[in-house]
Amino acid sequence: MSQDIITQVVSEIKQSPAKISMQIDESTDVSNHSQLLVFVRYVHEKNIKEEFLFCERLETTTKAVDVFKLIQSFLDRHELAWDLIGSICTDGAPALIGKKSGFVAIVKEKAPHVLTTHCVLRCQALASKTLPKILKEAMGIVVQTVNFIRGRPLNHRLFKKFCDEIGAEHGVLLYHTESSQ
Repeated sequence: MSQDIITQVVSEIKQSPAKISMQIDESTDVSNHSQLLVFVRYVHEKNIKEEFLFCERLETTTKAVDVFKLIQSFLDRHELAWDLIGSICTDGAPALIGKKSGFVAIVKEKAPHVLTTHCVLRCQALASKTLPKILKEAMGIVVQTVNFIRGRPLNHRLFKKFCDEIGAEHGVLLYHTESSQ
């Protein structure tokens, strides 16, 4: 099913009358593996579509060249050219935005026409700015507590054991961004 979806998305990208936009983000999953996530925006039948393009594991390092190789490999596998890409948006990670050896620099060598920006908005950060003061304070306490448990291996193991003992459906916490107060 996933192969069928990717085939449809790639087909629509190839038919797009305008250049596509990519948004890339490197993230670490709960098992500490780095994943590269790529989203794409393109025109299909006079509508702008936003689709998840792919998520692939960065096997060793998360350097700019590793990110570039993964994207290049995807483009090659699906017979897509850099000419189709009009812009790429990244987060602010140094490996991605470095002007001399970052991902952006490598892309500019391969495809100088591609516009690059960096700005991935985090929904939690936006939501926390509009919360009433009392909820911001409560959210701050929750974030500190979660990060205290998750940030120390012993605390994390004890929390998992506690969750197992009480029959909780989930037993692993994810780090949370700091809420603004």
